[in-house]
Amino acid sequence: MKPHPRQWKTPLLLERPAKTRTCILDVAERLFAEHGLERVSIRDIIQTAKVNLGAIYYHFGTKQQLIAAIFERRLVPLDQERLRLLDAVEKAAGAKAPKLEDVLEAFIRPAVQHAMDLEQDSAVFRKLMARCFMEANPELEALLHSHFGPVARRFDAALMRAMPQLTRVELFWRMNLILGALHHSLLMLDKVPPGAPKIHANVEDYVQRLVAFGAAGFRAPLPATTRKS
Repeated sequence: MKPHPRQWKTPLLLERPAKTRTCILDVAERLFAEHGLERVSIRDIIQTAKVNLGAIYYHFGTKQQLIAAIFERRLVPLDQERLRLLDAVEKAAGAKAPKLEDVLEAFIRPAVQHAMDLEQDSAVFRKLMARCFMEANPELEALLHSHFGPVARRFDAALMRAMPQLTRVELFWRMNLILGALHHSLLMLDKVPPGAPKIHANVEDYVQRLVAFGAAGFRAPLPATTRKS
């Protein structure tokens, strides 16, 4: 019996498609971050990446599938790490309610580690996420919901056990505000506002400060006017 043609490929030949795929993802991510999803064409990507059109079709199929692959490359490991940490928190708590700070840390730490990992070069993706939050794109919104939905439900359930006095509406508000703080602070990671002191934060300092800030926000009493509305 003849060996399958794939068995004839050398490690170098097997390596080339993977490098081409990574190159396309890197280039497309940067172009989308700079110009937006709608303004960047497949032609722009293949010219900048110095690949042919067939490489796009071979690795991704369509522009929309390429966009999905960009987000999956970044978000799937992040989602998995968040759920792994939350599993550990809930296992340690046993039958008791998990500690609020532990749940928040399980959510915050992976994002901070990813943002501050120089090898990941995540600054471009942070810029892309910021642009996508401002631009209406129903297909992208559906894609992001498919990633964040299951993770959000797990964390919402854990936070409700940690803070049973909160309503689901109030839980949404407080988590939404913490998300805003997380995303804004990570987006500004490489920028120093006028008059601000120079800060050389490491992952641990960053995580602990944001967890303390978030926990205080979750425990803060509502203003009387808000409680009446």
